[in-house]
Amino acid sequence: MQYDASKDALFHPEEREPLFGTDLPWTQDGLCAELSRLAYIRFEEGDRDRLNAALARGGFGAAATFIDAKTEAQGFGTIAADGTRYLAYRGTQPDRPGDFISDARFWGRRWAGPGRVHTGFLAAEQSLAGEVDAWLGLQEGPPPVVTGHSLGAAMATITAARLPGSSLVTFGSPRVGNGAFRAPFAGRAVRRYVDCCDVVTTVPPALGYGHLDGELYIDRAGRVLPAAPGWWGRMKDKWAARREYLARCAGRPGNVAARELADHAPINYISAVLGVREGP
Repeated sequence: MQYDASKDALFHPEEREPLFGTDLPWTQDGLCAELSRLAYIRFEEGDRDRLNAALARGGFGAAATFIDAKTEAQGFGTIAADGTRYLAYRGTQPDRPGDFISDARFWGRRWAGPGRVHTGFLAAEQSLAGEVDAWLGLQEGPPPVVTGHSLGAAMATITAARLPGSSLVTFGSPRVGNGAFRAPFAGRAVRRYVDCCDVVTTVPPALGYGHLDGELYIDRAGRVLPAAPGWWGRMKDKWAARREYLARCAGRPGNVAARELADHAPINYISAVLGVREGP
């Protein structure tokens, strides 16, 4: 699967055809990556059938959709053929002011759990929490797998903090909370994918915020490394990635200007997680 540097891949990930039903080496994390991308489908604007058709191709049940008109937060729940429950949250959409407000309210605040969290991410997650918890209460099964990309990853992290037995798989997540917030995640099933130069994983500033453990670093060639490189190794990888991007992708019609943006596109996480990326 070719690395995709296009603006459409970053800003309109829902427009690409669903990948479920294709001959790809699906793993649970790969399923989560595609579910996180499918969360961008605008079910609230009449695309519910398209979302359900995509899920059915992957052996999932129809989506229970969650939306809050005030925060413009969205997500869905679905059940796999093996009975595993998945929660997937939508990331930032460029035409939704509510998403940008959620991203911009970066000051920390106390919440019902330990520590302090990003105010905007908390407000978005809490606006859907009632619907999410009601759906989970209607289903029998083990604790859910919670996933999301970008803003959706941040919301997924807060939901996972509320549901201690859940598993968490995120893609391109910003920082969400302080040390006291992160402490209860020690020893839990957390897989936090970071794609090389992805700029969203560097915000908000580390002062008062930090990432969860469980990082899975994707290098410039799209390989998921068994152990994240140290600071110097990461810097060398990023410098090489930027040079390659300038030579091969930057300036071409329809592409984003920088590797820092292209690496955030959901499809580039999917190709790396499944081990099928080619390029850039």
